[in-house]
Amino acid sequence: MATRRRDIELRWLYPGRTKRTWRIPWGLAKRIPWIVVPPKPPKPPPPDDTFPPGDRVGLNLGCPAIDVRGLAPLNLGVTACYAVRPTRRTYIVLNSILVVRLPDRLPIEVDAVSIAQSIDAWGATFDLSLCDPEQLELLKPNANGPREIEVTLNGYVWTAIVEAYNSRKEFVAGGVSISGRSRTALLAGPYAPARTKVAPLQRTAAQLVGEELASTGYTADYDTVDWVVPADAWYYDNTTPLDAISRIAEASGAVVQSDPEELTLRIRPRYPTSPWDWPDTTPDAVLQDDIVTSVNLQVVSQPLFDAVVVTGETAGKGVTVRVKRNGEAGTLYAPQVSHPLTNTAAVGAEHGRNILGDRGEQASVDLTFPLFPAPLAAGETGRVLPLDLVEVQASEGTWHGQCTAVRFDARTDGKALVIEQTITLERHYSDAD
Repeated sequence: MATRRRDIELRWLYPGRTKRTWRIPWGLAKRIPWIVVPPKPPKPPPPDDTFPPGDRVGLNLGCPAIDVRGLAPLNLGVTACYAVRPTRRTYIVLNSILVVRLPDRLPIEVDAVSIAQSIDAWGATFDLSLCDPEQLELLKPNANGPREIEVTLNGYVWTAIVEAYNSRKEFVAGGVSISGRSRTALLAGPYAPARTKVAPLQRTAAQLVGEELASTGYTADYDTVDWVVPADAWYYDNTTPLDAISRIAEASGAVVQSDPEELTLRIRPRYPTSPWDWPDTTPDAVLQDDIVTSVNLQVVSQPLFDAVVVTGETAGKGVTVRVKRNGEAGTLYAPQVSHPLTNTAAVGAEHGRNILGDRGEQASVDLTFPLFPAPLAAGETGRVLPLDLVEVQASEGTWHGQCTAVRFDARTDGKALVIEQTITLERHYSDAD
C-alpha cells in the first residue's frame, strides 16, 4: 500500500515528456497597404449669439454731443438720439420787445411786430402796429430820407427803414401801422439812382461787388466762388447798385441776403451745402419737435436731373460748361442756362451745382415754434435765417432741411406777449433724408 502511493506521487512529480514539432513557414512578406486617413471634419462654429459679449459691443456714436452741464450722455444711433435728447416738461420764455428810432434811439411803443424774409428777396419786410398813433409823426420821412428803426425781439436785432404807414379809424377801435424793409433797400430804387457802367479792366467778381458799394457806407460779405472777369465783359445799363450785385451773384448760382442788423450784404450760394451732403454736415440749428406748435407740409416734385449745360453770352469772353452729378449717368439734362459772366469753368461748375441741387422729390415744411432768447438752454432753438441748415429731431427720425423763408411774429395775446418764428424748410427725399 505504501509502494503504490509512492508510485502515484512519483508520476505527479515527474510527468511524462511529450515531443512536439513546430514549423514556421518562410516566404516573402506581403506589402503593407497604403491607407490615407482623411482628416476629421472641423467642428461647426457655435451659432452667433443674439447679443455680443459685453467687451465686444460696437458703439454707433451717431449723435452730436449734447452740451448739458453735469451730463455726459452716451448717444447710440438715430433712434437713441431722439430717446436721450434733453427734454423738458415745461419751457419758460420771458419775451421782450423793443423798438427805437435811429440814430437817437427814441423809444417807439408797439403792440405787434411781423418780420419776414426769404431767399428769393435780398431783404426783409417789416410790419409794426403802433400803440400810440401820435408817434407816427416821429417816423415820417424828413429831408435826409426815410426814418430808420431798430427792432429787438428776445435779444435778436433787426434794422429797417420806414417806407409806408396805414391809419385806420373806427368808432371803438382803430390804430396806425407802419411798414418797411431792410436798410439795404437804400441801394435799390427809388432811393439809389440807376447807372450805366462798363468795366474796362480785368476784375474778380468780388472786386466788382466792392466797386458797386464804394462810398455808400455798405459792405459785402462775399462767401461764394470768386473768378476773374475779363475786361469789358461786365456792363449794364440803367441799373441800381443792388440790382447789379444781384446780377453778379446769379452768375455762380448765388443769392444776396441782407444782414439783419448791420449795413452788410451777404453773397452766398443758393445751396451752401449740396442736399446730398446735408446728413454729414454740421447744422446751423437743431430743432426738436417738442417745441414745435404747428406743422404744415406741401409736397414739391422736380425731375431727377443729373446734368446741365451752363454757357456764357459774350463772344470770345464766355465758356460753355457741362456739369454732371458725380456717380450718375448725366443723361437727364436740366434746362440750359446762360449768363454774360460765365467766363471760367469754375463759375460754370458752381452755377451748375446749384441748379442740380433743386431736383427730385421734395417737400416745403412750415414749422412754428417759440423764439428762445440767447444763451440757449438744452432743447431750445434760437433765431433761424434763410440759407441756414436745420436738423429736425422728430419722433419718426432725424431729417435735415434748408431754411428758405422765415417769419417772426410778436403780438399781445390777452395780457401776455407772445413771440414765435415760423420757418420754411426745403426737405429733400431723393438726395438727403
